[in-house]
Amino acid sequence: MNHRALYEHALDHLRATEPDPDGLLDQWRRERPENRTDRDLLAEYAWVVVSCGMTAHVTDRLWPGLSAAFRNWDPAAVATAARDAQIEALSVLKHPRKIGAILAMADSLAEQPGQMARLAARPVPEALAWLQTLPWVGPTSRYHLARNLGWDVVVQTGPVPRLAAFLETTPDDLVRRTAEEVGERIRVVDLVLWNWGHQVGDRRMKEMASLFRLM
Repeated sequence: MNHRALYEHALDHLRATEPDPDGLLDQWRRERPENRTDRDLLAEYAWVVVSCGMTAHVTDRLWPGLSAAFRNWDPAAVATAARDAQIEALSVLKHPRKIGAILAMADSLAEQPGQMARLAARPVPEALAWLQTLPWVGPTSRYHLARNLGWDVVVQTGPVPRLAAFLETTPDDLVRRTAEEVGERIRVVDLVLWNWGHQVGDRRMKEMASLFRLM
């Protein structure tokens, strides 16, 4: 299995499809839990909540409207105008339980600011355990939320685990070995592979996995 060749292929796709791939890669490298904010925590939590039972493509389409309804993820602004935010959000996503969970998170962050900083100071296992206490976050989706918030963890759902299955390995082994071989952060490798798999789909991933497995 040629981990470097697979990563370079996914990286080439990123460079061909993103308007500023180098800027995006730099952003992914710089993002760490200690430099994320409560606004980031609310936004990334909302992404995971909305994505439950939906594809990332659907969440992508809903995101601009939800971002506007939730005041660009400012917890204090949402808490101040909770009823308006609820009405606007429900016009975008007609799922009262998901909208209610996001509103509750915004209210909690507004009442106790600095939660992201406190979370970043915890050891990774403790941070993952705390994330799993949130409504709609389970033992697998907590890794998605943690990675998006800057932790070097491997996502356990979506394109990367499916790619790993095609390669007859585990997501952790695939991402960690690739990161070691190319000298990159775990989360960056995960994001590059996730982005590629998300855009090209399972059929293409399976075809390419057959090729790279023989290299």
